[in-house]
Amino acid sequence: MSAVALLVWSWTSNMVQAPVQIGYYCMSCKKTDHISVYQANWRQYPGAMSDSVLYCVHCNKGPAHPTNDCEKCGSVFILHAYPDMRLAYDKSGSPACPKCKPKLGQAANAKGINLMPKTLNP
Repeated sequence: MSAVALLVWSWTSNMVQAPVQIGYYCMSCKKTDHISVYQANWRQYPGAMSDSVLYCVHCNKGPAHPTNDCEKCGSVFILHAYPDMRLAYDKSGSPACPKCKPKLGQAANAKGINLMPKTLNP
């Protein structure tokens, strides 16, 4: 009987998951929005390093990049705009934060790329 209860508890607790909370930031018009706004008009941006870089739904130019939240410091940053994708992930495979890994932010700034726009981190 306790095995059945454990099975039911395990099944129900794993079935309830929080919805995906991914934001997008457009490098052209500087607007940010939730992924749900992009789902109806999902168009990949040509020549991007990732298939999740899209045309912006606001200005129709783009590129609009997915954003990540740093688990350590809470900063929001643009992952797929890194000038060197080898630096984009830490040793464990998690996205590397430019605030926690200053070398990454400096390399991007040297190429004129702002990985942490003020719109994302007011």
